[in-house]
Order: sequence, then structure tokens, then C-alpha cells
Amino acid sequence: MPPLNESQNSVEIEQVVHDQDTAKVQKWLDHNQYSKNGILRYEKIFGRTFVSTGGEKTTRKYTEMLDLKPSMQVLDICCGTGGSAFFMAREYEVSVHGVDLSTNMLQLANNYRAEMEPEVKHRVQFHEEDVTKMSYPREFYNCVYSRDAIMHIPNKLALYKKFYETLKPGGKVLVTDYCIGSRDYSPKFGEYLKDRGYHLVTVDEYRQILVDAGFKEVKAIDTTDMFLEVLHEELDHFLAIEKEFVEEFSKEDFDWIVKGWKIKIERCGQGEQRWGLVMGTK
Repeated sequence: MPPLNESQNSVEIEQVVHDQDTAKVQKWLDHNQYSKNGILRYEKIFGRTFVSTGGEKTTRKYTEMLDLKPSMQVLDICCGTGGSAFFMAREYEVSVHGVDLSTNMLQLANNYRAEMEPEVKHRVQFHEEDVTKMSYPREFYNCVYSRDAIMHIPNKLALYKKFYETLKPGGKVLVTDYCIGSRDYSPKFGEYLKDRGYHLVTVDEYRQILVDAGFKEVKAIDTTDMFLEVLHEELDHFLAIEKEFVEEFSKEDFDWIVKGWKIKIERCGQGEQRWGLVMGTK
């Protein structure tokens, strides 16, 4: 399968995201950005079972902020291929409920789960769900966790209200997400947001969303500098495995990922794309 062009199907994804037609969004994800081939390419740069920037390195850093204890219940929103869920189950002995809309992601996640040691396998479950529409049990989870996924969702406040309701008193939410530097961004960056169907806010706007949803002790931190370091590390690693990658995929795939990482580094360096870390307590 050839690499996905960022401008491919821009009108289609914009329409289905706005409509929030679950079946259409799922079909678009599985046949475009998150085709099985696309996911496996991402894992080559993020690490096996991971599909978010930094892989295990950033997962370790952020889960250390959560004060997780054995037998706690964690809801992993847009869990991807399960990397964070497996990590938390193994390192902290928590039970993790991972949800995602992409059937390709979940198929791989369950394949990986089957390979896991029993003490990890039995603590992790994956479910196909639209997080904007699923039923959330009231005051059940100790933590809601998500990495670089909520940028797809227009009504973030409604979603964070669901997170608030599903958390136990004292429960925490921790999310990393793509953000914008300001509302005054270039037409080129605006086209990128449209092409990907992203709905981004500034880090300060994200802080207010959590406050409006009812969370206390809210933190919203611009972590772009750290992520820029990670992007450079990932790119250096990827360049070093060119021969291996091309043999498994193609030179076209290799060039597509290299180009994508360089563009992402450029956007972050220019201040238009930012990475936000948001946390709050019920």
C-alpha cells in the first residue's frame, strides 16, 4: 500500500468528523491513516505496541505522575495498539480498559495481548467504542489516560465532562494532545488541520476546558520543547534502520515518514503546532 498523502480525502474526513458518524469515521481511520500497514510503519519509529510520540519513554514519564497503585482501574482512551495499557498493567499492576474506534488498532492490540505474560494479559481488556458516544460507568475509574488522540474530537468539553463523571472522587485525568500556538496561524497550517480533521485548541484553552468540566488542581503545560527532543531522537533512530525498514516496507514508505517527521519538527519549531499536557483531579 502506498503511503498516505496528507491531503488525501480531506473533504471526506472533514465531513465525517463533523457529522460524528461512527461507522464512517471508523471506516476512514481503518482505510487511511490507521490502515494496518500504516500502524506497523508507525510502530517502527515509536516502538512495538506504541503509536504515540516517544513510545515507552514518554509513557513512563507520564504514568509516574499518576500515583498508580495495584488494583486501580484505568480507562485508556484511544488506546491504539496497547503500548500504554501493557506498560501500566506490568509496572503498576493496575487493570486497564482500553477503548479505540479503529478495528485495525484493536486487532493488533489483541494479538499483542495474546503474547503477554499472564499477569499482564489478565489485567488488560480492549473494547471497540466511540468515546464520544459510549456509556461511561459512574465513579468507577481511578484514572483516565489518553495520548495524542483527542485532537480528532470537536466537542472536547462534552468529552471531559464524561471523564469527570466516570472518575471516582480524587481520580485523575492525564492527557497529552496536539495543540496550536495561537489562533493566528498560517493558511498552510490551517490546511494541514483540515486535511487531518484535527480540532486543536491552545494550551490555555485546554486548561479552561478541564476547569469548565469540573476538574480541580488543573495543570496545562506546554511540553513542545521536550517533544521536539523526542522527535529528533526518533528521526535519528529511524534513519539508522533505513535498510531494515525498506526491506520490510518500501523506500516510498521510508521517505514518507522522514518527510512527515521533518515537517512536524518544522511546525513545532515555528510555534504553530504545540504539544500540551493536561491534568486534573475530581
